Amino acid sequence: MNNIIWSEVEKEAAQGMTGLIYRSEKSFDNQVEALARAVFDDKQIKIVFVAGPSSSGKTTFSKLLQHDLRALGIMAHYVGLDDFFINRADVPILPSGLKDFDSIHAIDLPLVHQAIEGIMNDEWIEVPKYNFLTGEREDQHFILKLMPSDVVIIEGIHGLNPIFRSSFGKEKATKVALRPFRSIEFPDGKVMSPEELRLLRRGIRDVQTRGYSFEETANQWKEVRAVEEKLIYPYMKDADFKIDSSHEYELFLYKQSAWKYLKDCYSDEFKNIRACMAQVSNKSISEIPATSLLNEFTTFKRVDF
Repeated sequence: MNNIIWSEVEKEAAQGMTGLIYRSEKSFDNQVEALARAVFDDKQIKIVFVAGPSSSGKTTFSKLLQHDLRALGIMAHYVGLDDFFINRADVPILPSGLKDFDSIHAIDLPLVHQAIEGIMNDEWIEVPKYNFLTGEREDQHFILKLMPSDVVIIEGIHGLNPIFRSSFGKEKATKVALRPFRSIEFPDGKVMSPEELRLLRRGIRDVQTRGYSFEETANQWKEVRAVEEKLIYPYMKDADFKIDSSHEYELFLYKQSAWKYLKDCYSDEFKNIRACMAQVSNKSISEIPATSLLNEFTTFKRVDF
């Protein structure tokens, strides 16, 4: 997988931003469509596990996959592991004193196992609904039962952990690893790594939806990365499919929406990101496709069909 060469992206953008956006979105859509076709062709698959580290775009990707599977005639259902969170008051604490929502122990594991076993045994199951404002599980839930040809997409950062697949044969599930896989190379020789791109995405989302500063996001990042290296990345290596969620044009979006926060952030974690973003030209993008994965980090609207 070739890296993104920023000088080439700038040239294409100068010729027409609409064409750059279309090509970038189409490239990502092709990956989703190919995966949907592979699931369609394998009639044994009942569960698609989607996992990836923070700010990879898992929720939107899962919705797009659900849409493409349904277009092929497969009734696909979506289940997010976030809805299986334990109450916020019981979530483990990080050394920094913050709640460790990235820990696998923040999930009600027995309830997840019960749901997966129910799916595999063609039983009716109850899927909880977590309220992120109150930090507690709601009284409401939804009922799910698969018909013989149905598929369930189970999405979450820990979705590829073997702990969720111990009760059934591997032939009944497929594993999908999603994250940015490409680095971005800049004219001065600096390189923005996939991990730094995710940190930039997370910083923007934290500023806009949680009221955190870039510095506060940076203070959590080392602990977030430690969890990823220990509990997420090792299982992604064995994924059946690897989907790259980087988009060639996304830095233009972040320059116009977040440079005012980033240029005054001097945390070490953002030092190289700031130097790279200084080389991104200012271009106005008023609209992106409603189904774009980048809505998670720009408009903050969930894609739904």
